[in-house]
Amino acid sequence: MDRPEGFQPKKSRGSSPPRRNSPKPTARVKAATKQRVSAEKAEYRRFTQATRRRRITWAVSLGSVGLLMVSVVVLTLSPLLAFREVRVEGGDRVTSQAVADALSSLYGEPLARVNDERVQTALEPLTLVQAFETRIEPPGTLVVTIIERKPLGAVLAGETFDVVDAAGVTLWEEPTLPSGLPRILVGADPQSPSFSAITRVLRALPDELLLQIEGITATTLDDVRFTIRGSSHEVVWGSSERSPEKARVLKAALIAVDSEESKVIDVTTPDSVVVRARG
Repeated sequence: MDRPEGFQPKKSRGSSPPRRNSPKPTARVKAATKQRVSAEKAEYRRFTQATRRRRITWAVSLGSVGLLMVSVVVLTLSPLLAFREVRVEGGDRVTSQAVADALSSLYGEPLARVNDERVQTALEPLTLVQAFETRIEPPGTLVVTIIERKPLGAVLAGETFDVVDAAGVTLWEEPTLPSGLPRILVGADPQSPSFSAITRVLRALPDELLLQIEGITATTLDDVRFTIRGSSHEVVWGSSERSPEKARVLKAALIAVDSEESKVIDVTTPDSVVVRARG
């Protein structure tokens, strides 16, 4: 059908409206967009840094574990750190050669495996050793610091004298009574009340007085008696309590008494010393 000139067809109701140019974003929108982008970048950087730190931490941890395992293998298996020499410190009567001989079965062992338990087992035959400490000096030296037992007195055992310490351990034997040590006139039994009383007193005495004691005995913890070397005086000491005071008054009493007459000097109560003729 022919349409007249100038005819315009009607647009249907469902047709799209004419497009309009979009308005330009405002400064506030631009700032918000920029802020959001910056926040996203910062969050990404934080995530990346955290991931990097975790990786570094894992790498360091694994490296430390690996280094530790290598160190353990080197210390326990490497012949470069084997036990070749022992140096003894602190010993007086215990000789370095005696300690070296006792530890000879451990030579060639890695130092890390030469522990205190194995050293203690090796040193058990050396009765003079009361305690010890060890330290390692690479590449192959073990330093052993010795703490010796202290001789306290001598006990007659048959035809010889056993030198004993406060625990009743026999340290060595002597054919005669050793000079400078008192003769203990009871058995060296640590469970005996008499021996315990004597050891308590001897350990509490000053060295000056200890050297003057010839023989010492006891029946109870409070009845320790001893004789003075080079004289016939007997001292009634009592218990180990107030030993410094007793030693001081005994020194004055020994100066005052006549050395030719036998005296009994009772310092059980140091505040009132009693001196009487020895019957």
